[in-house]
Amino acid sequence: MKVLKFGGSSLADSAGFLNVANIITARTSRSIITVSATATTTDTLHLFIETEDRFAAKQLLSKLFERHHTLVKELELPQPEFLYQQFERLQHQLNKHWDTHHNDEQKAPHRISEVFSAGEYLSSWILDALIKHQGYSSYWLDSRQAIKANGPALESKADLIASQKAWKSLSLPSNVHFLIAPGFVASDKNGLACLLGRNGSDYSAAIFAHLCDADSLEIWTDVSGIYNADPKIINDAQLIGSISYKEAMELAHHGAGVIHPKTIGPVRQKGIPLIVKNSFAPQEPGTVIAPSCSNDAKVKAVSSQNRVSLLSISGSYLCDTYGAAERIFGCLARHHISIILISQSSSEYSVCIAIRQSDAIVARQALKEEFAHELSQHQIDPIDIRAGRSIVTVVGQGLIHEKGVSSKFLSAISSGGANIEAIAQGSSELSISAVIEDGQLIAAYRRVYAEFFDRKRQVDLFILGCGNVGAELIRQIQTQQPYLNQKGISANIRLIANSKYYCDEISMENEDWRPLLEQSQDILSQDKLKALLRSGHYVNPTIVDCTCSDEVSANYANYLDMGFNLVTANKKANSSDLKSYRNIRQSASRRFRHFFYETNVGAGLPILKTLDSLLCSGDKVHNISGVLSGSLSYILGLVEGGMPMSQAVAQAKEQGFTEPDPRDDLSGMDVARKILILARELGAELELSDIQLESLLPDSFDASGSPDDFILALSEIDAHFAQLFEQAKSEQATLKYVASFEHGQLSVGLQQVSSEHPLYSIKGGENAIAVYSDYYSPIPFVIKGYGAGASVTASGIFSDILQTLPHREQELAS
Repeated sequence: MKVLKFGGSSLADSAGFLNVANIITARTSRSIITVSATATTTDTLHLFIETEDRFAAKQLLSKLFERHHTLVKELELPQPEFLYQQFERLQHQLNKHWDTHHNDEQKAPHRISEVFSAGEYLSSWILDALIKHQGYSSYWLDSRQAIKANGPALESKADLIASQKAWKSLSLPSNVHFLIAPGFVASDKNGLACLLGRNGSDYSAAIFAHLCDADSLEIWTDVSGIYNADPKIINDAQLIGSISYKEAMELAHHGAGVIHPKTIGPVRQKGIPLIVKNSFAPQEPGTVIAPSCSNDAKVKAVSSQNRVSLLSISGSYLCDTYGAAERIFGCLARHHISIILISQSSSEYSVCIAIRQSDAIVARQALKEEFAHELSQHQIDPIDIRAGRSIVTVVGQGLIHEKGVSSKFLSAISSGGANIEAIAQGSSELSISAVIEDGQLIAAYRRVYAEFFDRKRQVDLFILGCGNVGAELIRQIQTQQPYLNQKGISANIRLIANSKYYCDEISMENEDWRPLLEQSQDILSQDKLKALLRSGHYVNPTIVDCTCSDEVSANYANYLDMGFNLVTANKKANSSDLKSYRNIRQSASRRFRHFFYETNVGAGLPILKTLDSLLCSGDKVHNISGVLSGSLSYILGLVEGGMPMSQAVAQAKEQGFTEPDPRDDLSGMDVARKILILARELGAELELSDIQLESLLPDSFDASGSPDDFILALSEIDAHFAQLFEQAKSEQATLKYVASFEHGQLSVGLQQVSSEHPLYSIKGGENAIAVYSDYYSPIPFVIKGYGAGASVTASGIFSDILQTLPHREQELAS
């Protein structure tokens, strides 16, 4: 014997009924078929009984029955008069129930049970007639005769002992192949109708499987089985081929909607395998739920529930008081309030309970009455209820022994900016749950899924600034896609913005993003960025600042507080006042966000990383000197080779090695910002105003006017620089624009360096830094390399971007 259950989505129309009949009749073994109401029917019945206007209510019911008449006609069932008579009697009975319900002060729950279960009777009658029409023997069985239940009429629980007795007393025909029964409905000890909870047809089928010792129970629905995440949230969620009873029960309890939470119990008692199948794709294998499973994944799935309220009870009464918890839970039980999650402080001072949001008002009032005395004596604080909460849960038998699962789970939630308000680990040690705000659910859910199931490490890029460096970065990201894919890295450009507008969701294959941005009229704002984050579509959102904008850098702390990582080539923030400098780092630390800025100092050179490694190893840096401008290194190298200063600057600008206005480079302010950042990395609390700064241009030179006028005027100082280099050469030295940090003092300016100096050979666009420390003295540690041009800077930014990628365990990388 097998038991099959078909949901309302499988029976939505006549084509659905025919498909279900084909699935049923393809079976060779004797089967019990349990069905739900057709799609939307139960909702209509709820609306019918709640509608105050008698005419409107009867109109609703008439349309419902007309729809079922139409199904009978479309199925071309022979001699449908018997079905129509059954429909007429049921419709008449439901109208009587409406009259009684709206005239009586007492709202009889058993009468409402008959109303709500009418849809299951309609669909089961039609299916029974269709099976017979196709030439198969079938028998319609009223589930109320076999399934006995206790408890509230609308949320009853099966009494399996009483049901087994009733089942054995039934006189069922032995010569029929299929038994067709309505789901959802049962009867109490008095024979009155009661319901097995909303969507309880799964439960009905499990009870039938238990009663007849079925070989298997098949739940046929509109999905192909149980997935490791909700496919509506995670597009590439994976089907779980096999899962244990315990894991399935945890998933069902924590919001996985494929099976009813109470379904597992009856089949588990007798070891009956439960198979979840797709009625629209019957060839697919589905998910098998059994005592044990072959799937050895440590974490099987991530699940969630929303519309939850978090109820908190705290106070001195709870400390070392016997029976306090019993009073809390007993009070809620008496009011038929189901507890989803419990979290208690180790001091026993407070208890957090997650319940359905719809139960919150009743729960608060019930507890206020239960603890009225303690509240009046201030032994219990006012009962706090926070609505609009959600629960995120990971489930798997591997949680029992696997180390680090809780840490990864909670870190993933926090990394999305969610505030965890309560944590609970199931007593079975099969699940870990966290309560967060509803608005934070999708982002947290995606991050948890990525942490445990996504083999690719993902970064979602919001690129601000698309000049030389930004455009080159985009090109590098697009070009490197095949290599990144091989490495299991997904780098997605989600947004590109210039100083005015932005365009989003740029395809990696679409290199022609410029026209999209030129045509855009969308202005980027912080509210827009917040809205994008709230959508929850991004696993690892990262802002990349390729601008030199003061306005953008002033918002760094806000970006980090929103939940973005931040990668920047813009030096303005890290060289701003110390208060802003600290705020940025506090925001990054508070929100567990990455803030990377290697290119602030050495373009593509790993100067900051190397310094950090030295300090972490216990080295102490005494002084630093460096050529920190690839542009000025390039210009001075040309002048040293005999080119006039004016021509060298023009050539550097033409090559894209300077800012659009070369005065930004020649003033030395860019270098000053770099050496300040280096000093701050070493712990110095200095401001930009503390730097002794000399411009590369002589004080007597008039640098006013437009950039073009300025370059033309540069010829006035060609002789000045030629003379300086000639003098240095005569002393076996050369000129470098050097930044230094020594004895706590910062200085930037043109210096004459001898041939023995570590910076002597630096030219042609190179950057270099000489570090004198305990470990490296008297011979300094020197880092040098090419430091001019968009390509090396973009490469350094790209390297920082990859640093935001999460770590992956070995099994995910294999």
